[in-house]
Amino acid sequence: MTTDTQTTDSVEQVYALEITCPLGLENVLEQELHAEGLLQTRLGEGQVKLSTNLEGMYKACLWSRVATRVMFPVASFKIESADDLYDGVKAVDWSAHLTATNTIAIDCHGTNDHIRNTQFGAVRTKDAIADYFVALSGERPSVEKEQPDVRIAVRIKRDTVTISIDLAGESMHRRGYRQHGGMAPLKENLAAGLLMRAGWGRDCGLTQLIDPMCGSGTFLVEAALMSLDIAPGLRRQYWGFKGWKQHNHRLWQQLMDFAKNRKKDPATLGIRFQGTDREQKAIAAARECIKRAGLTNLIDVSMTPFQEHEFEINKEKPGLVISNPPYGERLGDEMTLIALYRDLGEWVVNHARGWQFMMLTSNEQLARQIPVRPEKSTRVINGGLECRAYRFPILAGSIKEDVVAQSVMSPGAKMFANRLQKNMKKFKKWADKNNIECYRVYDADMPEYAVAIDIYKDWAHVQEYQAPKSIDPEKAKQRLFDAVSAIPSALNIAESNVVVKHRQKQTGKAQYEKLDQSQHEMIVEEYGCEFIVNLKDYLDTGLFLDHRPVRKLIQDRANGKRFLNLFCYTATASVHAGQGGARSTYSVDMSNTYTEWARRNIELNEFSPRDHKVERADCFEWLRTNKDKYDFIFMDPPTFSNSKKMAEVLDIQRDHGDLIRLAMARLSKKGELIFSNNYRRFILDEALATEFDIDNVTKQTLDLDFDRNTKIHQCWVIRHKEVAQ
Repeated sequence: MTTDTQTTDSVEQVYALEITCPLGLENVLEQELHAEGLLQTRLGEGQVKLSTNLEGMYKACLWSRVATRVMFPVASFKIESADDLYDGVKAVDWSAHLTATNTIAIDCHGTNDHIRNTQFGAVRTKDAIADYFVALSGERPSVEKEQPDVRIAVRIKRDTVTISIDLAGESMHRRGYRQHGGMAPLKENLAAGLLMRAGWGRDCGLTQLIDPMCGSGTFLVEAALMSLDIAPGLRRQYWGFKGWKQHNHRLWQQLMDFAKNRKKDPATLGIRFQGTDREQKAIAAARECIKRAGLTNLIDVSMTPFQEHEFEINKEKPGLVISNPPYGERLGDEMTLIALYRDLGEWVVNHARGWQFMMLTSNEQLARQIPVRPEKSTRVINGGLECRAYRFPILAGSIKEDVVAQSVMSPGAKMFANRLQKNMKKFKKWADKNNIECYRVYDADMPEYAVAIDIYKDWAHVQEYQAPKSIDPEKAKQRLFDAVSAIPSALNIAESNVVVKHRQKQTGKAQYEKLDQSQHEMIVEEYGCEFIVNLKDYLDTGLFLDHRPVRKLIQDRANGKRFLNLFCYTATASVHAGQGGARSTYSVDMSNTYTEWARRNIELNEFSPRDHKVERADCFEWLRTNKDKYDFIFMDPPTFSNSKKMAEVLDIQRDHGDLIRLAMARLSKKGELIFSNNYRRFILDEALATEFDIDNVTKQTLDLDFDRNTKIHQCWVIRHKEVAQ
């Protein structure tokens, strides 16, 4: 390796570089290169091409806050076969860049008809380089994947291959102050580019920066490093050019020393950096990053929701609010995020007038909740998601004064709100008259808004039905957003009390799986019974509202009877039976989650566990082995189940005959079995009518809130035939 003894000619050699960056930030990268005196540039997609000498190359590596890689192409050629790749690589004068004693790594990107996977492309490249040096000296470089002396990049695009030396060696977003792993925060170079796009920079004139949802503090740290004029590459321990044969160690060290001396004194900076986040893990990560960056006394972060934090703001001086709030990629986040974005918009308008506000989000509908007209937006990719960075000037002419702190409702949302208000007027009167706390107020009444909305006291539980494949996903997403955003005003429910879930076809144990860890429970009342419901943590809430009349029927007929509840779910029917005076109840389900929930419901209603038992078991197997008799049985099995806890797969259409016969074997001579299921295409086996007396009571088991959806469930009362005397 050569270091100090480079000639003047080699130092002044012109290198044609390709400097990559996040998509959308090419102009920002070019501007910062120009600020360092690197003027021979040309824009490309996701890159800036730069012609410069060795000093300029080092400056780009050391000072670029936006760059991802600095690549030095050493060859470009066409290929028509895999052998052409090998031959083209071997033809490069590798002795100008490394020696046989160097370690190397090969990164291959792209494929074509001849190089069909990147691993094969990397191996062929490695073989060609190794064979080049074996022919030259009998020795070959060894492979070191982590931190090789020289990292070589192979880019295949159609029939063209470009071979480059990766001078950075690893992504330049790694500044050295973040412990990578665990969280997936905004990358440092993307954060820096967005700050520059928002107008932040060295000597920019802005004296205050606030990130109200700071996460691990990337915006704050990058902004402080800019203001202090600290080179982003100063802390990096590894560079790909250090093992490169043309590296000039003395020149690099001179530039490093100059960068260290260029740093400003924090005491004379006169800029405030403030951030908040409500998550303890995020603030802990932010404080660690701030400490490792040496900025502890410059940046203040607090574990507080921004709505409650008292920021120190000097309204006489200009500043920037910048934030990367949640996007709602996790299912069910919509309503929470609508409220969050509205709060953010209201906060910015009330606290940062005259400032600039930049916000990054992948959700255009959420961006519309900010009551300010955006000046411009920049398309970028963050974590694989297409996002936009919106720049809002918080100025009188841009603020939508009429919608500040109010709902920003689209025409579709207004139409949906009108339907909801009409439905609510009808159902609220009926529910109040019948002392019903939980009921359905909307069920895909308008097909284009395919959601079900249930009221649980002063909460709204929203389930989106799975859209057909013929529906454009973006259009379906927009309609859901319209529907959800209309709910608070239409139903007079707080935004924080709207829970959204996406209901899809269930298989296996999907219906039992947790969606969240919020442990959101509340107690509701129905015909003198109390139930624990959970609106957030599971797909279902613990109470099937369409079975309300069935439960009332059970309560009215249970007095003095031994009641059996098969596929009991949370044992709400057993509680009704107990309330109706049942001598005993026995509840069976195979789910640990629901049998425990069932016990809690029974305990809540103060029934003795001695007379009101719950057992976890496969109902099929339990019926085959149990010999007890019951006077009253309720059975509401799932449509399909392939749970590992079951001895066999349950298909209700195929298996209901056997299931009913097994249950009837446990039913006393004068007893009744209520059989129900919600399979829309279900047909009861005609042979059962020859064995038992069967009454279809479906219509009698549909209350007003479900009578427009007659296939929500089907229900029968089944009895033994009377034996002729």
